[in-house]
Amino acid sequence: MKTFIEQIAEIRENSQSVSSLSSEINKYITEKYSPRGNGGSEDFKSFLSGKIYFAENCTPTKSSDSVKYINRYPMFLFISEEKIGNETICKVIDLNVIPPDYRGEILTKIFDFYFQKISENSKTPNSNQQSLNLDGKSLQILLAGTGYKTSVTGFKRQYLSNVRVVDYTDWVRLPYISISSIQGLPIEQIYTSYRSKLKE
Repeated sequence: MKTFIEQIAEIRENSQSVSSLSSEINKYITEKYSPRGNGGSEDFKSFLSGKIYFAENCTPTKSSDSVKYINRYPMFLFISEEKIGNETICKVIDLNVIPPDYRGEILTKIFDFYFQKISENSKTPNSNQQSLNLDGKSLQILLAGTGYKTSVTGFKRQYLSNVRVVDYTDWVRLPYISISSIQGLPIEQIYTSYRSKLKE
């Protein structure tokens, strides 16, 4: 398996422009990972730390003054699960709300740091999958300067359905995705807010 930077160079080389590459990837990802798509090579069984997923978020919560936006079909990096009362909360990095350049930086750091485990996992997608164990301390060190904490959120497990596991070979495409199902705020406003917090 090639490094993340090598994979990016490869897909950029085979595309006429970043704009056309983004359009191609939007179509590819939608057809493969949407609720109507067949998904990747790994069947979803349970969430595993360090995997990336797409899922429908059927929460009844609406956007409001206190909840600025709702991501209805999030693309997220799973960190951990926590039981709060009768509910299970999935702690994740919501990749949709991260500007593409920082999304690429975050994925590069994670992919290359855990390259050995990811390489092994990719050989047997439906068995013997190793967790990356993305705990707070390791993330803070690895992703320092990326602003990732702004994108850490919690989804109630009961509202997530039609979960799709993203193939490791498709991680390289994720920085180029320009579509989202966010309700409440324009995506550019969310990106601007993300960037502004990098200076704090």
